[in-house]
Amino acid sequence: MNDVSKEYSQALFTIAFEEDRVGEYASALDEIKRILGENPRYIDLLASPCVSLDERRRAIDAAFEGGDAIERNIASFLKLLCEKGRIRDVFDIIDETVAMLRASEGVSTAIVTSAVGLTDAEKTELREKLEKKLGHRVELVCGVDPSLLGGVSVSVDGKVIDGSIRHKLQSIKEIIR
Repeated sequence: MNDVSKEYSQALFTIAFEEDRVGEYASALDEIKRILGENPRYIDLLASPCVSLDERRRAIDAAFEGGDAIERNIASFLKLLCEKGRIRDVFDIIDETVAMLRASEGVSTAIVTSAVGLTDAEKTELREKLEKKLGHRVELVCGVDPSLLGGVSVSVDGKVIDGSIRHKLQSIKEIIR
């Protein structure tokens, strides 16, 4: 994430914090990210220079029509991203903002990457171990990367815990040299 995206994240975090609705903003942003992820062509539309800025603003207004104050603020934020040519950064901005919001509530977000999808039981066990180690609540964001060969890589609060087979093989290779 670049510095400009971090500034946008900080601005959105500040709004949520000042309104004392941190948890509600985090939930709303999670939902918006999910919806945008399921509809990638919507981001293409909002980023398209072939579509006038007014039309992109109207598309956002239509998507958030009838929303509450949080949704209206997020819609305004999305329009700002369109105006500044930053709408393609929306996923990184949302991730960073949600991480900041959760951290302000004493919750860490752990990015978990595994060679194969984790079962619900494995996710629960991992979350519980991380919570015990860190001493506070942890939410998992899980992804799959077949290049890991096996094992799990976890990034939480800027620290990487790499238990992947690829990492272990790389460590052995470095020792042998």
